[in-house]
Amino acid sequence: MQDAVSHDSAGGGADAGAMAGSTRFLGVSPSIPARDVEEAIAFYRDALGFGLRYRDAEPAGFAIVGCEGAELHLFASQDRHLAEWTSLRIGVAGIDALHARCVAAGCVHPNGQLGERPWGTREFSIVDPSGVCIALVQR
Repeated sequence: MQDAVSHDSAGGGADAGAMAGSTRFLGVSPSIPARDVEEAIAFYRDALGFGLRYRDAEPAGFAIVGCEGAELHLFASQDRHLAEWTSLRIGVAGIDALHARCVAAGCVHPNGQLGERPWGTREFSIVDPSGVCIALVQR
């Protein structure tokens, strides 16, 4: 068995200082598929409290939703497999309140209950209406 490797909380690792002084990464905005973009907008509003930042038309074929530093780009796709193979992680503070909100919304993944993980996070997972799995993670 291999020993676990730990990194500093600033995102250490071999490449951590490669661009020091010239570039800072400020966030990430993943693009995720949605069978129904309007349904996805409502889901992220109700489950996570995300606001609508952009909608291309009504009904939407593309939209941006987010809250504070987290942002998701939603694009229309009828490819069920694409959605079901899409997953991402979002860092949060106040995970207990968010978990309660997601339990009330009925979107907590049955295999992703809130708990401590061996890698030092407290997290749970949700599944959106298209099948995208999102882990909400508190360090």
